[in-house]
Amino acid sequence: MTETPAGGTGGARRPVIDFHAHILVPDVYAVAAQHNIFSELPTDPGVTEEMRDEIRKRAGLVLGRMSDLTDRIAKMDAMGVDIQVLTASLVHQGLEWADAQTSLRLARTTNDWIANAVASHPNRLIGLGTLPLHVPPLAVTELERCVRELKLRGVGISSTAGGLELGDPQIAPFWAKAEELGAVIYIHPGGNRDARFKRFHLWNSIGQAFEEAMAVSSLMYEGVLERHPELKICVSHGGGYMPYYMGRIDRNYFEKANTRVNMTKPPIDYLRMLYFDSCVYDRAVLAHLVEKVGADRVVLGSDYPVGEMKPVEFVRDTAAISKAQQDQILSTNAATLLGLPN
Repeated sequence: MTETPAGGTGGARRPVIDFHAHILVPDVYAVAAQHNIFSELPTDPGVTEEMRDEIRKRAGLVLGRMSDLTDRIAKMDAMGVDIQVLTASLVHQGLEWADAQTSLRLARTTNDWIANAVASHPNRLIGLGTLPLHVPPLAVTELERCVRELKLRGVGISSTAGGLELGDPQIAPFWAKAEELGAVIYIHPGGNRDARFKRFHLWNSIGQAFEEAMAVSSLMYEGVLERHPELKICVSHGGGYMPYYMGRIDRNYFEKANTRVNMTKPPIDYLRMLYFDSCVYDRAVLAHLVEKVGADRVVLGSDYPVGEMKPVEFVRDTAAISKAQQDQILSTNAATLLGLPN
């Protein structure tokens, strides 16, 4: 039976595309969970066992939703989402802890799962793979397999690769291959494990936005965007703090020569080479993001299954954004980035 977009008739309107939707592969999670930040329970003073039980209960619900495709399609229909772009949740099953061959094996298992999920719902799901980016040669090989063999549209990566920043020279072959393949790269942090972010779930509330800003900074300052202008990169959570503090960044560019050794144009020009999802939880912030980078650089993001449960309404109810701009965010931009008919 041929699927049609939720609420559509196969051409009555452009499909709504959610770019920020996580999956979890149970067999991979069983191995990786103990090494990833999501499995850590809070130990802050004042936290009770009852609170920890509630966290465990919610975690179980989230884990189930990420691997249940039938429930996913039903939730998409309820949310008014026609297509989800699937990525592995790196806070649950990131691979940076593993040795080269273990991380490659788990990445391949994940990517096969994603490819099978897409094959089971080809009109509703699009896949981005995962990689052992901390082992750059293996990352390049698996990227090619994802795109050429599995027909995934690209890959999702974290904001760092083990101890390497994304602009590190060791990762340069990955960026070159991604540009060559026209692969979409979705940057979503796996969680900052620094002790400063341990308390009060700061790794999630503050740390993710910090990591996204650092990732953009590395791509910009270390010359990745200068060397590879055709890269297709989208950053989660509206790019973290980066788009909202460009004044100081611009000032440094003009005042401090060492900040621009790998740059030939102002930081804002590099920022506008990237895409950003709309998962920012505040309509004023979304309006500022659109004003800063342009409506054509923003895509819909829900952070399924834990984030914005009414992502379409979130965009539609942002009064500062015009109807035409909302249409771009909900559909057109993601279709363009993914190379879909538009």
